[in-house]
Amino acid sequence: MDQRIVAGIGNIYANEALWRAGIDPSREGGRISADEASALRGAIVDVLSESIALRGTSFRDYRDASGARGGFVERLAVYGRAGDPCLRCGHALIGTHAIDGRMTVLCAHCQR
Repeated sequence: MDQRIVAGIGNIYANEALWRAGIDPSREGGRISADEASALRGAIVDVLSESIALRGTSFRDYRDASGARGGFVERLAVYGRAGDPCLRCGHALIGTHAIDGRMTVLCAHCQR
């Protein structure tokens, strides 16, 4: 979430990229392996590319410069889905504010 390190990764996209990479968002960055870092990089690129192609993520009032709603909301695997089944394993997704005080949604089964 620190924009000085990687710009453009907000709460929604961080949740989605970490889920895709299978990384628990509570893990310290220094404890992520090189393979996990590579997977996370790929997931970030994929999430941001998809989001840009779909004009962002609209929940309520967000509109792009053309006035269109963002379609990435239809692709969200975890963000905003606490309590729902994980799309990968079927376990219930967990929502917490304990990580950086922002809503974080994760699958405790898939994300290690």
